[in-house]
Amino acid sequence: MKTEREKISYRIGERIRRFRTEQHLSQEALALSCEIHPAYLGRLERGEKCPTVDTLYKIAQGLKIPLSELLDVTAEINPTHKAAIDRIETAIFSLSENEAVEIAEIIERLIAFKRDNA
Repeated sequence: MKTEREKISYRIGERIRRFRTEQHLSQEALALSCEIHPAYLGRLERGEKCPTVDTLYKIAQGLKIPLSELLDVTAEINPTHKAAIDRIETAIFSLSENEAVEIAEIIERLIAFKRDNA
């Protein structure tokens, strides 16, 4: 079971990803403007790391949004198709080549299963 801190980190990560993808920014572009490492930004977006207030402020500045908007973890997030693709892409980039191929095959099977059972 996730702790409250883990849940909040995950929600903030979702919000960072959503704002970034809505602005058509790559992780690398946002990380560069925030002066943080792109791999760290990826871990933040996946909710694997709990950012400091200073880091959150830098990210809000990079996204050109108020810090309060980034921190509003009670706001609903309506995922878009593009955001879903970005999430999958972000996750796959952290894998080895063989692992990425395996995941792609699993996704293809899931899609086929969903279509067959629709």
